[in-house]
Amino acid sequence: MQMPRINKKRWIGLTLVVVLALMVTGTPAAVSAQSPAPPPASGAANLYAPVRFEGRTLFEVSGSGPESAAARANRIIRRLQTLVTRNEPVRPFGPSDIRRKDGQPLITLGGETVMMVTRADAEDSLATRDELAMLWGQKMASAVADARQLRENPLRGAGILIRNSIRDLFVSTVQWLPRLGVALILALIFWGLAKFMVWAVCGISTRAGIDPNLRQLIRALSFYGTWGVGTVAVLSALGLQTGGIVATLGITGFVLGFAFKDILSHFLAGMMLLLGRQFRIGDQIVVKEHEGTVEQIELRAMHLRTYDNRLVIIPNGEVFTSVVTSNTASPHRRREFVVGIGYEQDIARAQRVALEAVRATPGVLADPPADVLVDELAPSTVNLRVRFFMNSLRADYLKVGSDCIRHVKETFDREGISMPTDIQTLVLSNAAEAAEAVQAVLPASHTPAAPERGRAA
Repeated sequence: MQMPRINKKRWIGLTLVVVLALMVTGTPAAVSAQSPAPPPASGAANLYAPVRFEGRTLFEVSGSGPESAAARANRIIRRLQTLVTRNEPVRPFGPSDIRRKDGQPLITLGGETVMMVTRADAEDSLATRDELAMLWGQKMASAVADARQLRENPLRGAGILIRNSIRDLFVSTVQWLPRLGVALILALIFWGLAKFMVWAVCGISTRAGIDPNLRQLIRALSFYGTWGVGTVAVLSALGLQTGGIVATLGITGFVLGFAFKDILSHFLAGMMLLLGRQFRIGDQIVVKEHEGTVEQIELRAMHLRTYDNRLVIIPNGEVFTSVVTSNTASPHRRREFVVGIGYEQDIARAQRVALEAVRATPGVLADPPADVLVDELAPSTVNLRVRFFMNSLRADYLKVGSDCIRHVKETFDREGISMPTDIQTLVLSNAAEAAEAVQAVLPASHTPAAPERGRAA
């Protein structure tokens, strides 16, 4: 089995498709915080949810007590939307807009309380609660002012959306650069590790004398197995959750397995054929109506070269479920033919002569020994069955068998041993009546004349 040739462009394209699919299905950040979320489990308070307003991600908040991060983010978004629809002006955010309640900072906009900065928010941002309240308050005030301008002047609002989108894209790109760098480093490491695994497995399997087909299979599995683990590590470095990766790969594997079940069955059958080692490359086998030499066993099919030099490609599944006859499983193979001698011949002498002729033929093996047996008393001949062994290859089977038949015939001719053809005997129960009937039918001119009496001889 040959390891399939790696198309780097195709492999990179497939990896990008998987990454995009995982980003859509497996990344928690892709879920909009604007839609209400169900109550989380007991450990959900430690998660973070983004506050997204008018297409912009302002910041992320943590859970607060029994309230989850997503529910808290939704509550902040609703208050910002309410401020946009009101007529009261929202002045630039300043320290006076930060109020206190039980020693905790509250962010207000236009006199309305929007949110409270918790200790978990400050610990995650590596800043004090007052500093974080000032930063978040400025972002929310700017977002509310931009939203109002968007509703008042569509053209200016479009410019604001474009500006914010470009800014968010730049910020996201900067934030992703470290992750992207780590992912590239991991990709290079696992690529080199996969190459090393192929080299190591090839050396070990070669020294162990493993079948070439099985060696190719082990190489392919070691390469793709190592690179598969590396792909999961690269996707994890990009920020995708392992659970999402496994779920997406599981769904993808199920869909592909259902769609390509026949191909997968042929692949598994090929693995079973290689592991079972019923036959190898170079063996001469018979599969259904096809007979020839095994040239190659691929992941999907087996290549069989017939004796008239035609290539037959048989799916591995059919080979695995069919009756396979191996002509070269043993180093020697027996052939036999029947020769008839006349009933008047000495049977023992004919057996001895035929056996000596066969043994003298090049290519006939001395062990197991050849023999000549009386096979049948036919109507006109005594049939002798000549049996001998030779190399199991097809070429020897035909050539040595032909030489043996020729030598036996020539030896019998030289020794005067007849080999008559079939003789048929016609028995007439009433010969006299038959002769009279023939005479009556024949014309008079054909009647034989009687000899003249008295004529001198």
